[in-house]
Amino acid sequence: MTQSDFPWVWSRLIPAKMADCWVERLNFLGSGSLVLHRLASRPTMRLEAYLPDLSTGRELLDHYGGKLRKASSAWSRATEQSEPIRIGGKLWIVPETEREFGEKASSAGGRPSLIIPAGMAFGTGRHATTGMILREMVTIPDWCKSHVLDIGTGSGILALAARKLGATRIWALDTDPAALAVARRNEEANFPTTAIHWVKADLARWRDQGPFDRIVANLYLTPLLQGAAQLAAWLAPQGVLLVSGLLREQAPEIEARFVREGLRLQGRKRRGKWTMLCFPRTLPLSFGESPATLIRP
Repeated sequence: MTQSDFPWVWSRLIPAKMADCWVERLNFLGSGSLVLHRLASRPTMRLEAYLPDLSTGRELLDHYGGKLRKASSAWSRATEQSEPIRIGGKLWIVPETEREFGEKASSAGGRPSLIIPAGMAFGTGRHATTGMILREMVTIPDWCKSHVLDIGTGSGILALAARKLGATRIWALDTDPAALAVARRNEEANFPTTAIHWVKADLARWRDQGPFDRIVANLYLTPLLQGAAQLAAWLAPQGVLLVSGLLREQAPEIEARFVREGLRLQGRKRRGKWTMLCFPRTLPLSFGESPATLIRP
């Protein structure tokens, strides 16, 4: 493909430490569409997305700010084949259309499978922060009839996985209406009826619908610190809270904050620079092994 195929470039500055999150957030463009530029002696990077049409650029401007310009140099886009993701041998994430999915589902051995097509939302299961939660979810027993809260749902992948595992009462929150629209379409692609409550709200302002048996929160440091009291209060007896989206150096601060709210850290997983924490309300649940490193406190 040539420059004529991608005549527009959207760009914005991002924190260097959050580059992986931005790449995952914009995965619907295709990884070959994104270019990251390091800026010498600065904690930021310039993210560029090469686009086939002006309307996509305007959507990015509306949702994320930044700048939009015409491409000025020849540039080609690399294609990438997306293979199904196996989650702990119990769940498959398949990022194809329903028709393509059907061909591969027959080889999944009857295991529950989720279709997560490209969409303008965070979460395909390939990023470490999402993948660690998914892999821990499949180790936790007794999802049937459980009351689940997914905060920062993005594409809805964690809420949808909870439903596949047997949960019947699920609330999924996000502040981005575009993300919620994608999440609703993903539910329609995976289930004959809708059951998940998709809510436009942030953690600080949402009215209590708890208690919850399972809470998954794939967020950044600040909202987790600000919402720790609410999350601890919403967690039911024998419930479990999974927290991700944290850099390694941020994990101790979050751990201390939830301990002050009366929760106990059961374990943590690490993958690359990312960390996930598990907090049970009372008796510990199984904290299963995964490709990420498990470190018990």
